[in-house]
Amino acid sequence: MGRTWLRALLGLSLLASLIIGPAATARAAPEEPGQPTLYFPWVPYHDALGGIDGITGAITVQNLEVFPVDVTVTDAAGRTLARLTLNPRAAQTWDASELGLPEPGAGVIASATWHDLDDLAGAGLCAGGSTVVSRGSQRGTVDTATLPAPAPRTVDAVSVTQGGKVFAAGVDFTWEYRHGQLAIVWSPKGAEPNAGSSYTLTYRFACPLPRIAGVEKHTVGTVGVRTTSATAAVDGYSAIPAGDVALAGNGGAPLEGQSRWVVPIVQTNNGWNSVLVITNVSGKPTSVSATFYAAGGQGFAGPSAMLLSGKTLKAGETVRVDLRADAGFPEGAVGAVWVDATHAVVAAAFRVKPVTGMLLTTVGQPRTDDGAASPTEKFGPLVFRDYNGWNTGINVANLASVYNQVTVTYYNYSSNVVAAEMVTIPPRAMEYVYIPATGSFGLGESQVTAVRIAGTAPLVAAIDEVKYLGGQGQGHALSYPASRAQGGGREAASAGTPVNGRVLYEALLALPLVQKGNPSTGMGDTSGINLFNPSGAAVEAWVQFVDPSGVPVAPTVAANDAEAPLRFPLPAGAGATLSTLNLSEQPAGLVGSAVVGAVGAGTLVGVSNNVNHAVGGDGSAVYSLAVTSHASPRFFRTFAVSWGPDAQPVTDEQGTPPPYRATVTVSDQFQDPLPGVPVQLAVQSGPNAGRVVSATTDGAGQATLAYASNGALGLDTLEVWVDGDRDGVRDPGERETRQTSWTLGLSRALAVEPASASAPVGTAHTVTVRVTDGSAARNPVPGVAVACALAAGSANAAVAAAVSGPTGADGTATCSWTGANPGRDTLTVAAAGQTAAATIDWLAGGP
Repeated sequence: MGRTWLRALLGLSLLASLIIGPAATARAAPEEPGQPTLYFPWVPYHDALGGIDGITGAITVQNLEVFPVDVTVTDAAGRTLARLTLNPRAAQTWDASELGLPEPGAGVIASATWHDLDDLAGAGLCAGGSTVVSRGSQRGTVDTATLPAPAPRTVDAVSVTQGGKVFAAGVDFTWEYRHGQLAIVWSPKGAEPNAGSSYTLTYRFACPLPRIAGVEKHTVGTVGVRTTSATAAVDGYSAIPAGDVALAGNGGAPLEGQSRWVVPIVQTNNGWNSVLVITNVSGKPTSVSATFYAAGGQGFAGPSAMLLSGKTLKAGETVRVDLRADAGFPEGAVGAVWVDATHAVVAAAFRVKPVTGMLLTTVGQPRTDDGAASPTEKFGPLVFRDYNGWNTGINVANLASVYNQVTVTYYNYSSNVVAAEMVTIPPRAMEYVYIPATGSFGLGESQVTAVRIAGTAPLVAAIDEVKYLGGQGQGHALSYPASRAQGGGREAASAGTPVNGRVLYEALLALPLVQKGNPSTGMGDTSGINLFNPSGAAVEAWVQFVDPSGVPVAPTVAANDAEAPLRFPLPAGAGATLSTLNLSEQPAGLVGSAVVGAVGAGTLVGVSNNVNHAVGGDGSAVYSLAVTSHASPRFFRTFAVSWGPDAQPVTDEQGTPPPYRATVTVSDQFQDPLPGVPVQLAVQSGPNAGRVVSATTDGAGQATLAYASNGALGLDTLEVWVDGDRDGVRDPGERETRQTSWTLGLSRALAVEPASASAPVGTAHTVTVRVTDGSAARNPVPGVAVACALAAGSANAAVAAAVSGPTGADGTATCSWTGANPGRDTLTVAAAGQTAAATIDWLAGGP
């Protein structure tokens, strides 16, 4: 299927008359699109950029989680533009008019919060607790609760209940948390508990942040992500994630925490122009500067030009610099722009070629020396080498403060290395490698390759594919950023979890905008997905399509509406291509989203070209698939109990009650240990009925539950309950029962009764010898031999005490003798290795 679509893609005349040389590159996407907040530097609305008028944008935001999230869209100054709940893996599109943006556009921010934190608590993703609070004596006052130590650093959510009544946060009460103190403020004019009554306060903390991904698509002549023959040109970019904004404040030498960005390419050559856009997203006034460094120069040691110097931006304000009109750049300039600001900003460059109606967008990257945050090795899933007239340019900007030695290695889709090149890039410099077309040689598959771009320091790379032969659809070019690879993992069915019907992945790629055109004409917006496994191990790509509400669509849907992804095995170094136009079962005109699970030991990187051949000019936009590690929560799947013995003495030889132990091991959907799960052992009947022991599984997914007997003999019926969904309810499949018999203890305790007495001389005296197992229940020990003797020095030492024999069923025996002489006798008793004594004073006078 992949090869067929590739031939169709090239055969449908994705042609261009663009002859711009090696420095023309594509949009550079952010490294980690999956974040709780996304920044769109500029969403145009009837805008004029660099000589092309009427540009209008639309944003698409995708939920990468398996739980619903609430998405809020604001402008860069924080004014709310839209709100919506997104189901798992669903996406929503808003165009500039639907957002109510002013002309000519604005910076836009999308942020996500969990729709219901109880979902996360049930999956063990949040910690939490509860406490009972007494309502104050006056309405509208504040109640304060001190949370148990160790108090959480922050609290994510609070709920208040009283009996069956649930009080609404924001309507009935508000709350504040500071330094371990949680204040419940009853100032809203809603309901509240009666004065002096008690209510339950439940709080959640240590919850993970939800992840979303986003793309922007802008068009000329029409509005929205659907394009037609009335559309003159199309382009787009991926949103900048919050992680990149944070990284930009700590790159290179942190200095005072300035926001520092690198826009890897701007140009004014071969008819191109560039408009640099910088938006203040800090919420406070900031000063911003921008410096241009020419390609092929010496970076920080070579010539440069200030585009902006100390420009003041109000909160949410955007500054634009047209390189030709505002900066006076001559024809032939190509290079990178470094942006520095006092506080957080985001940046992008819109590149336009009015003569051919072409648009390209390059998003700023955080300036960093951190190879972990911005990897030194990146990949391109689709590269042409002398392929049917296509030219390729790979532009690499050095993000680091040291010289960067970069090796570019090309692979065909059969994983063979076909070529390699090397270039050394100074700090603040940009270099490129160029693969010109020498003619049209047909559709030789060996010339379709992927690329590995490996540096000795962090880098950003952009890949251009240009076919400059004339013909239908001229003015098109394929452009996309090289991306980091997502390490593979495992998949698991979600049956029995709160997200039943989804496929769970440890690692996935995400595509917020997927479209399908008209299969009959080959026209209309159509998404192609190119995948590459750059590792030395195999991986499988599990491709799942959903509609805007998150419902699976054909051909990746089961009869019961569950997800049924397509599976593509990718050996080490191999690639694959998928086009929605070739999926006959998929609805024509689809506007949806997709996730691609990376299953196996290998890695996966992907790019999607969104193209409509009916567009008059440049009809394509390209998006990197979002890299999303640790994609699924660890849902409870099963547990095993290692029970204690079937029978156990109530004491050991030392008389200590030995605990009965049951060890519980809890596993998740991936058969891994599942920590943080509440478990409980309860004695349902028997001598220890009512005993309850609770614990929580540790990092190994284990918890040991132990209780000691009260000493009574008998059969305990035990139940282990694993609250896998953490809802406090003993659900089917969460319980296991067992019986254990408590038997006579192993220790022995000896007692003589009475311990002291007096009696007249000539009478008989009897003492009772009692042997027990030393437990609290003093269980009798039968059959124990007993020896009794009067100690030396006793008044009647010569008298032999009569012993009744071994202890009986009640654990007792007797010793008897008659005192002939007045005075004190001391009787020594020996039994079961123990000794005891009793005294009697014989009184003169007789009976």
